[in-house]
This record gives sequence, C-alpha cells and structure tokens, in this order.
Amino acid sequence: MSFTWSEEKIKWFTRALEISEYPQVFMPILETMLDSGSTVLEIAAGVGPFSRMLAGRVKSVTALEPCSLALSDLRKTSLEKGIHNIRYVESTWEDWPGEAHDVIVASYAGRSIMGSRQSLIKINALASRGVMLITPVDRARKNFGVDSLYARLDREPPLRTKCPLDTRAVLEDLGIPFESATYTYEFGQPLQSIDEGVELISGYHEFTPCELEIVRDFVKERVTGMGNGYYFPSSRTSQVFYWHKAGSG
Repeated sequence: MSFTWSEEKIKWFTRALEISEYPQVFMPILETMLDSGSTVLEIAAGVGPFSRMLAGRVKSVTALEPCSLALSDLRKTSLEKGIHNIRYVESTWEDWPGEAHDVIVASYAGRSIMGSRQSLIKINALASRGVMLITPVDRARKNFGVDSLYARLDREPPLRTKCPLDTRAVLEDLGIPFESATYTYEFGQPLQSIDEGVELISGYHEFTPCELEIVRDFVKERVTGMGNGYYFPSSRTSQVFYWHKAGSG
C-alpha cells in the first residue's frame, strides 16, 4: 500500500506535529549546519515539518512537494502563522531541475530519493553546507504498534522497500563521508474518538470488514485520555544520515 496524501492524512499529520517530538529531535544536527543567513531545501516536504520549524531561523526555505493538496495546506498554515519566507514548488525531485541551497533535508522521502545513486549525487552537489536524510531503521512497519495488531490478525505486516540499507550502501559507494545515528522519539496521534483511531489505522493499512472489530479493540486498548478526546501513542525509531560539506565547518 503506497503512501498518498489525502485531506484526512494531512489533518492527522498536522495535528500530530503540534505535540510531537518530531522534527525538533533533529535540531541538534541541523544547528551545526545553519545560521540566520542560510537557505534550506526540504525534499518531498509533504505538509512541511522541517520547512515550518526552520523558516523562523533561516533566510529562506524551499518546500519541494509533488502533491498540490499537501503543498496548499503548508502554504495556508504557514501564512496563518505569519511565515512568509517559504517558497512552494510543486514538483517531484526527479523532475525538478535543481537549485543550490546551503542545507538539504529529506525525511522518509522514499527509496527513489534516499536510495538512488543518481539522486544522492544530485543532493550532494546542490548542498553547499550540509545534508540530512532521515529514513526508517528497517523494513517493518511498527508505528502505533501495528506489528502486534497484525499478530492478532494472524498475518504478516506489509514491509517497506529497503531504503535505509540502500542509503548507507550508496553513500559508501560514492565515497561521501557521512555520520549516522539512531533516534527514537514520540510521534503519536491526538484523536477525537475511537472511530477516528480506526479510520487512522485503516488509512495506512488494508483490513477486511471482518477484521475491523479487532482493529477497534486494538485502538481502545492502546489509547489514553487527552482533553475531550484521546491520544494514540507511537514511538518511532529513525536512522539519520548527515554530513557537512568540505570547508563548511
């Protein structure tokens, strides 16, 4: 089941960002690359978690995203918050002709970007100060504990493509001197109801009608009360690959 943005997914992701440790958990790395005069490119930005976080700290940000729905939401939300230094570019990374930026960030951008030799050469060439790439640590999908849900359903969970291993292997093959680290952080979801929790999980996974009651029980067991609704906890572990360009400090 490949990922595509929808109005529901945008709403969920944006609400989760308001209370999540993501993407702030990666600021210690970015702070070593950035200053107030920096330009930043976020590849496959989606609703722009890094664009939103960094806009107030740097000269300008380019949010590159092929989905007009996600990009429009980012523009609307940013303008509502008085952010005016984000440039919104509706394009895939592959089709974009490219433009130099001080720092380039890509998070969960997919194998065609994070595991492609041609793509990583392009990223490295366009970044004058540094690059940060964030990938899942392995192929198993475990957000919200769905691995245990699939065990209840007595079937194997879907797997991601081999992005993390490809990223490391390609960088090593290219001779790019990088550092890597593993980060575990909270990235759960505020919910208005149990029904919304079932919709959330079903939006990212495919279940048969007869499985939905098991999904509902799973959600009810895992959520905790929060305000007038619930909080669906989720611990995410990511691998980050990053490097400073020679002479940039």
